[in-house]
Amino acid sequence: MRILLLLPVVLLFTFSARAQTAPPPVPTVLPTDSIKVNQDSIQGDITTTIKYSAKDSIVFHVEERQVNMYGGSTIDYGDMSLKAANTVIDYNTNLISAAGAKDSTGKDVDTPVFKQGAEMYTAHQMNYNFKTKRGRTTGVVTRQGEGFLHAEVVKRAPDEAIWASHAMYTTCDLPHPHFYINSSRMKAYPGKKIFSGPFNLVFADIPTPLGFLFGYFPTPSKRKSTGNSGLIVPTFGETRELGFYLRQGGYYFALNENIGVSLLGDIYSFGSWNATLQSTYAKRYAYRGNFSASFSATKYPDEDASQELTTSAGRFPRAEPRSFWLQWSHTPAPKPGGQFSASVRAGSNFYNRQNYSNSIANRLSPAFNSTIQYQRADPNSPVTFTISALQSQNATTRQMDFTLPQMTLGVNRQYPFRLLNKNATGGNFLQDIAIAYNLTASNRITNAVQSNSLSGVNLIGAEPYDTVLAINPRNIPTFLRNAQFGAQHSFPISMNSIRVLKYFSLSPSVFYNATTYFKQLDYTYIQEANAVRIDTLNKFSVLSTYGASASLTTRIYGSANVNGKRLKMIRHQITPAISYNYAPDLQTAYGENVQLSDIVNSTTGYVPTQYLSRYNNFLYGTPSQGLQSVVSFSVQNNVEGKIKAKSDTADTFEKISLIDNFSFNSGYNFAADSFQFQPINAQFRTVLFKRLNIFSSANFDPYQSHPVTGRRMNAFLVQQNLLSVARLTNANLNLDIDLNPEVFRRKQEDAEAKAPSTNRPSLETDEQLRQQYVDFTIPWTFRVNFTANYFNTGQRDVNNPDRTVSTTTTSLGFDGSLGLTDKWQITYNSGYDFKNKALTYTSINIHRDLHCWEMSIGWVPFGIYQSYSININARSSILRDLKITRSRTWQNR
Repeated sequence: MRILLLLPVVLLFTFSARAQTAPPPVPTVLPTDSIKVNQDSIQGDITTTIKYSAKDSIVFHVEERQVNMYGGSTIDYGDMSLKAANTVIDYNTNLISAAGAKDSTGKDVDTPVFKQGAEMYTAHQMNYNFKTKRGRTTGVVTRQGEGFLHAEVVKRAPDEAIWASHAMYTTCDLPHPHFYINSSRMKAYPGKKIFSGPFNLVFADIPTPLGFLFGYFPTPSKRKSTGNSGLIVPTFGETRELGFYLRQGGYYFALNENIGVSLLGDIYSFGSWNATLQSTYAKRYAYRGNFSASFSATKYPDEDASQELTTSAGRFPRAEPRSFWLQWSHTPAPKPGGQFSASVRAGSNFYNRQNYSNSIANRLSPAFNSTIQYQRADPNSPVTFTISALQSQNATTRQMDFTLPQMTLGVNRQYPFRLLNKNATGGNFLQDIAIAYNLTASNRITNAVQSNSLSGVNLIGAEPYDTVLAINPRNIPTFLRNAQFGAQHSFPISMNSIRVLKYFSLSPSVFYNATTYFKQLDYTYIQEANAVRIDTLNKFSVLSTYGASASLTTRIYGSANVNGKRLKMIRHQITPAISYNYAPDLQTAYGENVQLSDIVNSTTGYVPTQYLSRYNNFLYGTPSQGLQSVVSFSVQNNVEGKIKAKSDTADTFEKISLIDNFSFNSGYNFAADSFQFQPINAQFRTVLFKRLNIFSSANFDPYQSHPVTGRRMNAFLVQQNLLSVARLTNANLNLDIDLNPEVFRRKQEDAEAKAPSTNRPSLETDEQLRQQYVDFTIPWTFRVNFTANYFNTGQRDVNNPDRTVSTTTTSLGFDGSLGLTDKWQITYNSGYDFKNKALTYTSINIHRDLHCWEMSIGWVPFGIYQSYSININARSSILRDLKITRSRTWQNR
């Protein structure tokens, strides 16, 4: 073993380490017996009443002033209590002596147990002076914090300090521990700390040379959410591109019971370094959260290679010599009134890929989102107010979008005409009218400069191209100039459902929406340039839209009796609905027809013009153009079955869902001059065997497509082919199954119940059966997800004119766990890329419970992040740095 491996161990026992301590054990309730004698207070050295009892007998020696108790004796003196097989109280020497006994088999029984306050000791022999409060114990075991102190002889001082000789300290709770720290002398302050002289580690009764001249172990008895302040020992290793390193070393500050702060640092031999500030905080019944801020300076020995942006099996993105990352999570406790929450993950685009300390999930994720939000909702008020700050970034495209701020204000449905009559409960036309209000206001800032170019229009004054600017002070004026602000007001007016012809429900509604902007675009045709100039005007604008709608729905039920063994009935529910939406044409109010050229069209004789919106590419866009007069219809189907319960011989039935949803919807726009029929959307969802979730959706277009360009043509497909009503444009299928042993255990029990008992094979006699047998009582899980997507462009295939060009994407992912025994646990996740015909990111993790130790193995067998790690460490948080680590990461393989 390398000498450098001794560094964490030496530092561990030389300095304090942070710890999470367990609360002191609950005091044992000592039993009493009918033979009980209470001794009143004696004037002198005894300051309070000594209460004692015994199950067998109590013998008084008056002249010697001694009390002998035999068989399960108990003594209570102030905050001190003692329980043992035999006990002697000597009033001359103020000494209490206790010892255990042996049963007929020679086993120790009623071993002395001494308690004082929150401290408890177990020993072979105890002596305690109730005058000096000193004690001497042999063969003692006492709990100190998360650990246990074993010693041959223990002396207790009046200041509650414990002196132990031939002692060992361990976090293993067995009478014969798996490992311990062996020292000839130790001094412990209960609930505070333990000091030792020269010590060495002992594993499985094998002494090792690992140790130091002295040791210090914090053993606080009071639990703190943040632990104790102390040094955090770094880990040592090597990477191929950064050199040798010391990582995650620093200091932990336990500021109070609510806040803890860690200052961590990484340093590499090639000059790179990383600094991290981490904090966790919590306030009971109020909030909890964590915060971290990291800054990284990366330096490579090959400066030319540091500019590479591509990723391959041997090279990684190294484009940012300086990078940072912020992460913050704040969760309030559920309560009425205002609540503040935060979820922040933001920073440099390549930080997660360049820094080893980040998780694999962060390194693989291309996009991150952040939200900081304050929401206020009073249960006695219909008003809900929310103000948020949003941020999103794409690490691949480097685009960042900020919404600073976004405000929403909502008022739940109110019945104004019921206010005139407080005793009204509805049923009247006016009393059923409800009015609501919703406001959304946003200010969006982005580093992506979008082009205002329009198809077929030569523009002057617009951005000539789409680009993503770097985030730096020089570009801030550009970001602010391109910022977009807007607000949307919505006033929906609705009524409760009206019963029509007994079986139909009619729901009418009216809406008014208003969108406000502080800018608008102005278009001017420039004859000399034969182009249109765009000017941005600082002008307040209100875009109003209004309309009305009504929906009519009903439910149709049907059932059929089925004479099956278990299936007895099928019930079918059909929910048809039809709705009508109307909105006037507001095209001329928010745009204008702009001249595009001086050349007169020879066919029509008109100067070419085009309608251009004054709010093109604005935050909320422009209201839809043209008159809207749309009839929409939908049909939803649900199928249920009535089956006989499997576990009951009586006529007990249960209801199961055969088809959760099978629906389709479409519409027809009477006001449109072309493409009046809307695409048909279909959805299907069900669950098979209570395990397999199936979801599928598809879109169908009733119009023809151009064979070359794939563009829709204003001609029905049925005109081209009587057997084709609509063509499939896109579809997706998702299969998700979650397995566990319960499914197979039920099948196994059913099969055993069906088999004749006289001919049933036995595992003890049938060798072939024993080899094929799988014990499904072992806990395990297995989940598989399959997704397939289909897209049809409508263009004819050049090689096969009878077919259209289409693309299909499929993906498969699976994960699960396997508990081989109570001590072994295996977890795994992987997937298959059908396009590249290879497995996706795959990881296998193995965990072994070693009682007071634990072993974990992580393995990524292939791919860009191929790596492995083996860790064996003590489970106790106070000895968390006592570990053995061997790893090969994706950075140093």
